[in-house]
Amino acid sequence: MYSDKLTSLLNSFSRVELNRFRKYLLSPYLNDQPDTLRLFDLLDELLRKEASIETLSKTETWKVLYPKRSYDDAHLRRLNSDLVQLALRFKVAESRALDPLSDFLTLQKSLEEPSLQKHLNAVEKQLKRMFDEQEQRSAESYLAEFQMHNQMFNRASKVVSTAGYVDKLVPADFYLECFYLTQKLKFYISWLQFSGVRTTEKNVPLMPGFWSYLEEERFRDVPLIAVFKKVVVCFSNQEKEALFQDFLHDLEKNARYLTDEYLRECYHMAQNYCALKINQGRTEYYVVYFNLQKKLTQLNLLLENGGLSEAVFKNMITIGLRVGEFSWTEQFINDYYPFLPAGIRENARTFNLANLYSHQKQHGKVIELLSNVEYSDLVYALGAKLILLRTYYELNERLALDSLMDSFRIYIRRNKQMSKSLKREYSNFLNFLSKLSSIRDSKAALVQLVRKNILENQHVISKKWLLEKTDELAKK
Repeated sequence: MYSDKLTSLLNSFSRVELNRFRKYLLSPYLNDQPDTLRLFDLLDELLRKEASIETLSKTETWKVLYPKRSYDDAHLRRLNSDLVQLALRFKVAESRALDPLSDFLTLQKSLEEPSLQKHLNAVEKQLKRMFDEQEQRSAESYLAEFQMHNQMFNRASKVVSTAGYVDKLVPADFYLECFYLTQKLKFYISWLQFSGVRTTEKNVPLMPGFWSYLEEERFRDVPLIAVFKKVVVCFSNQEKEALFQDFLHDLEKNARYLTDEYLRECYHMAQNYCALKINQGRTEYYVVYFNLQKKLTQLNLLLENGGLSEAVFKNMITIGLRVGEFSWTEQFINDYYPFLPAGIRENARTFNLANLYSHQKQHGKVIELLSNVEYSDLVYALGAKLILLRTYYELNERLALDSLMDSFRIYIRRNKQMSKSLKREYSNFLNFLSKLSSIRDSKAALVQLVRKNILENQHVISKKWLLEKTDELAKK
């Protein structure tokens, strides 16, 4: 029955947000349709039971809402749409509640009537106090300060003889420049990072004299500009690794003056530098990358809006396993999986724990976690089967290995979500694994032939592991 819009919105709400949304719907000023509240209560009950609201049929919903009326599909769709719109407005209201500056700036503009001058003075006094107390800065905070000064300047510009006219003009201009320069640097850094790994004919042009303009005295005390300049120098001169350390030093020095969002972004920039070095074969940068990850957790910068993205979660674990920090990785999984989106939370936990145990050679735990789990998500399903196959091979469980290889081949053949190239990579893995399983007691020449074939094949998943297994057989 329910569209992805409503489902995704309500599934994204925490229990606290669901409670607050119900209060929002109870307000006749905000919601003049009582039926939307009744529909929400029906869906809310299912959500709290962790049931899927997608399985609720239209007719079942109608019977609960209107037991004495004939079914009207158009009415139910309109009600569904109205609840979506109310949920979106609620998210806007919640977002504004976290950003009092935005409210005060809107209020400043709405009070520009002569009869409301006292109220306007009080609001602008409060705004100035808020900016003075704001130690952490971002591009958006400079834009907000420009908006405040710009409103004051616009009023003064109507009467040029106003006392302090220039005093109102200069701050507006300065904060506009701070916003523009930090945002321009951010875009330029993004382009630098992209062009470092991919070829592109497009670029981010800079006005003539841009870099010398940045060196003006008035911008020297703008922390975000100082840090971003270091990032640009670092990525523009990748061969000079001392510049990277210089950037990290400046980031530490200015960290207290950056908002969490921008501090997090700067650490991600540092990680991107490490990734570039790793791609160049500098494997010692794995440890540097990992230490940056630990720093992010120590500074409580991983969570955004109270949640954690699946990509960040997976990346943290991958690097932790790569440097052999197994205890830290296990603790990270257990501490942070509750912050993942509800729909993938349990899948992510079991899969990543199984991956960890596989690296630790705790094969019994791997089988315990994965043998009776069927993942609906393709990425997790393929990854889990791959880990199980490797585990059965390590344990020399030939019957279980052969059975899983057979069922996996059928799964690959029938799966319509997998691309042809992905099917080829997994099919090649199964073929090589089957050969390795059958030649454990064969001559070294045959092992070397299989190794040669693996090396020459450009379309095989888990190639590094396959080569490790051939090396083990060669030693035997």
